[in-house]
Amino acid sequence: MNFNKVEFEMSAGLASQLPPKSKPEIVFSGHSNVGKSSLINKLVQRKNLARVSSQPGKTATINFFDAEEFKLVDLPG
Repeated sequence: MNFNKVEFEMSAGLASQLPPKSKPEIVFSGHSNVGKSSLINKLVQRKNLARVSSQPGKTATINFFDAEEFKLVDLPG
């Protein structure tokens, strides 16, 4: 699995903005301040792919990251 080609795809704040499902999705879900975005950054070995804030609860949108064979999805806490 090559994580070097993972790129930010889009953010969705409303259900109508969600992209059509084109690949399998790996979804990161959990409470605020548990490190979902940090885990995504560690998996792809990049510091700034998924935005990480010093204050919990800052993620307000569903963020999609495109890999070659699947998508990573970062949900708000």
